[in-house]
Amino acid sequence: MAILIMTIGALVVLLVSNTLIIISNPNNTAITSVVTFSLTGEDSDDGMGSPFPRGNIVKEPSYIDVHRDRLVLYPGGIVVPVRDLERSDNPLNTFLDRIRENRNAEYVVLLVRPRAATVSRRLAKAARDRDIDLGFELFEANRDVDYERRYLATMGML
Repeated sequence: MAILIMTIGALVVLLVSNTLIIISNPNNTAITSVVTFSLTGEDSDDGMGSPFPRGNIVKEPSYIDVHRDRLVLYPGGIVVPVRDLERSDNPLNTFLDRIRENRNAEYVVLLVRPRAATVSRRLAKAARDRDIDLGFELFEANRDVDYERRYLATMGML
């Protein structure tokens, strides 16, 4: 009897949590981060494939590679030292303002490296203050960012 009551309790918790997720995101916008298989061309007849076959098909990601001492903004590969974030005219503010203007078609993914938690929290706050959708991906210290923005460019959307 106790096992049955615990099972029912667990199911109720799952039901309530799923209901809260649906209520908080009525448009069901899926914010995905890094999708390594997204441009393989296996999912469609045009050879390009769906940009995010198992995730977001509405928005295009822009990435911020977050290190402890610097940021790298994609597209563009612009390196921004953390000390430059104190200036109001830094490239990060320009980058986030551009995405805010186009927030119905773009979002930001933070590629967080080891020992970069403080910087990533600061960036997340800056994105939320601008009402930009945000995703996170944990990255190893020596992992390269293989950035390619082919899909929307070939569709004439960029």
